[in-house]
Amino acid sequence: MLMSVEDLGRPNPLSQFDIRKIRWEQAVPVDWWPNHPKAYPLPLAFTQTTARFSGPDLPFGVLYLGANPVTCFWESGLGRDLNARMPDDLAISESDLKSRFQYRVKIEPKGLRIFNASDSVARRSIGAKTAACFSADHAVSRMWAKALHGAGADGILYESTRHSPGLCLALFQTNASKISLSKAHKICSAYDDVNLLASLFAEGVSIIGR
Repeated sequence: MLMSVEDLGRPNPLSQFDIRKIRWEQAVPVDWWPNHPKAYPLPLAFTQTTARFSGPDLPFGVLYLGANPVTCFWESGLGRDLNARMPDDLAISESDLKSRFQYRVKIEPKGLRIFNASDSVARRSIGAKTAACFSADHAVSRMWAKALHGAGADGILYESTRHSPGLCLALFQTNASKISLSKAHKICSAYDDVNLLASLFAEGVSIIGR
């Protein structure tokens, strides 16, 4: 499929943009899901682990959330590991699935400045000519995230590259974002989620015993 002239599929360099012209997302979902190991003490902890929009050299932490449990799993460590394997090596153990727990959290979007990286109009408002600025090269994504954080953003909405369709939210560690979060509720293990198991089977993933 041919790409439009606007979206060439490769990131363009970051340049100065007018903060007053940034297009903020007006329809931010309320329900979100994190996925963590069973023993993880803080399901809503902001991280500075090197990832798409976070890193130890950035002046803020990031909380990564998925719009549903399936997307959240594929964006988690187990999901990333499966995505990195060869097609004939898609197996996961029952104990690994039982060791991951899904949580549900609500956010209050009112007052949050969330940038939608999938919105071409929003991207044009900051000079990002392609969605690849937020997905292709994580070093580049972090540059854009840092610039947006400096412009007052509380987070970035973006499409999952590991589960389509799948919406994700990178929530920046700001006063507004921390106030917006409700308490996280533990729902179930990944192994007990029938929709997730169906997604794994559809992708050709086999579940092996302990």
